[in-house]
Amino acid sequence: MVATRPARPLRHVAVDPWPLVVWRLLAGFGGGYGVTSGFVALAGSALPLLGLARGEALSLALLAALFVYVPLCLAMIASRAPLRDGLAVFGAAAALIGRASVI
Repeated sequence: MVATRPARPLRHVAVDPWPLVVWRLLAGFGGGYGVTSGFVALAGSALPLLGLARGEALSLALLAALFVYVPLCLAMIASRAPLRDGLAVFGAAAALIGRASVI
């Protein structure tokens, strides 16, 4: 069997220049915090409109936030295009927080 080379060479985070590593961490943890807080604010304000008690809605949103924050941080660190993905994370955070403030 003939081994084929990947079309794109593999890159590791360890060989990235330090500003890109800092960007990955900032976008992953900082942007992830923004997305998570926007998610909690949106769910905490939208679920009571659907009939759920306000305290229960906020508790549900806070419990579900763990399943938003951790995968987002891991995906940002493992990203092959960190600049694009970081901007998408910050854009999603702004959209979620903006939408939550409208409700």
